[in-house]
Amino acid sequence: MLLKSCVPDQRLPPPSPKASLAQDLAGQGLSTVLDSDDFGCWEAAVASTLGHHRSELLTAAQPFEARMRSGQLGDCTVVHIQGRGRLRLIREQCHQCVLWLPLRGMTQERINGRDWLALPGEGLLFRPGDALEGETSEEIEGLSLLLPSDWPGESAVTIPPLLAAGPQAQAVLQRARQLAAAIARRPAGALHAVDPLREALHDWLDGLRQSPRRERLTARRRRATVEDARQWMGQRLSERFSVVELSRAVAVSPRQLQYHFQQELGHAPMAEAKRMRLDRLRSLLLDPDRATSSVAELMAASGLIASGVTSADYRLRFGESPRQTRRRRLGEPS
Repeated sequence: MLLKSCVPDQRLPPPSPKASLAQDLAGQGLSTVLDSDDFGCWEAAVASTLGHHRSELLTAAQPFEARMRSGQLGDCTVVHIQGRGRLRLIREQCHQCVLWLPLRGMTQERINGRDWLALPGEGLLFRPGDALEGETSEEIEGLSLLLPSDWPGESAVTIPPLLAAGPQAQAVLQRARQLAAAIARRPAGALHAVDPLREALHDWLDGLRQSPRRERLTARRRRATVEDARQWMGQRLSERFSVVELSRAVAVSPRQLQYHFQQELGHAPMAEAKRMRLDRLRSLLLDPDRATSSVAELMAASGLIASGVTSADYRLRFGESPRQTRRRRLGEPS
């Protein structure tokens, strides 16, 4: 089947706000595989790049649009995907590993019978033989990195597919973004971006295999501090607080606290507070007991300012607007 080319549609969401990565992904190292509003073209493009699958469009009454750009470096391929329209995808991971990095919107996946959720800033690793059934948000943008099947290697322990918290997981995500940028930009020495990702994956797996008793005391303390700080923030999301107050509550300096969060989660404490507030807002929007509250009231109850900026942050994280979340809970078209 020939893929339908079309003029890029301005209704698609703009690239993710991490300007440097968005600029890198516009590089000439990626070529357009698909730019279409035809669902059949989408299925053909996915089959040719990511392998056998079945797709179902869950919002048939709403416009569907998709863009895919792809590039290769050595044994690694990156596919930059943007789209609008909620999809359900059923497939089995075949010959390659795929590392999926959502940049906009959430990805819900049932992997070998267990449910996982990946949000921007996290990642999912699909390995050969995995049985996958996933659902995307209304708007989606992300990177699929196709990697050699032997990169993670064999392991006697169960490997969780979600990469989120911890220095080793953060290192994998950072190296993956750097590899995607190198494939897109093709700078001199781009091939050197391949080995750091392979090494980061091996380090991550070594950490999973390691007995908790062998973990360094400093690492355990760092993780405990971050968890204590998140718990403290979770009890005060509707209030205003500062990094100084948060650091005082967990008995470390503000500088130490910033370092601990960067190591464990890849972002600052107040960035985590915003994510937690957005998660709280989503839970309130989905709560039938808050059906009579306005979106602005629920934003305030979550510690967020009722503004277009908050709505944009929510859309980036969940791939839909707050009002779309509420309408979908009520069973109305989004």
